[in-house]
Amino acid sequence: VQDKSAEANTEANKSTNKSKIFKIGDVVKLKDFKVTVNKVYKDKGDEFTQPQPGNEFIAVDCSVENISNEQQVVSSVMMFKVVDKDGRECEESIGGSTAANAGQMDGEVGPGRKITGVYVVEVPKGTTGLELEFNGSLLLGEQVIVKLN
Repeated sequence: VQDKSAEANTEANKSTNKSKIFKIGDVVKLKDFKVTVNKVYKDKGDEFTQPQPGNEFIAVDCSVENISNEQQVVSSVMMFKVVDKDGRECEESIGGSTAANAGQMDGEVGPGRKITGVYVVEVPKGTTGLELEFNGSLLLGEQVIVKLN
């Protein structure tokens, strides 16, 4: 005899888990990855790349560990997104990532290996309510949301 209430509880826990918002420093385990936002900081850029007047670079320092048995590809364009409190997507700044000089979040990661780098966005100065969305698998709908400020 199957316990339907136990099944319903498991499903409820799964959906609750999907929408939970994490904080900086939390290690979040997905099917193939462990994701950690290590720190968030403002970056002024360098001599070649600065934010537009009235804007600032926000650098999100992350680690993504491959906990699967197969090589995985980490792509900042496909897997990372920063949104503001109204759900508007903040534009990634490739120039800002280069200026931050801390490594980008792109590459192949072998089983048991980790990639650490920064994902940089350009936002109006003083923007609050920023969240990082990490999509571990588009097919499985695995998403991690981390509150940045």
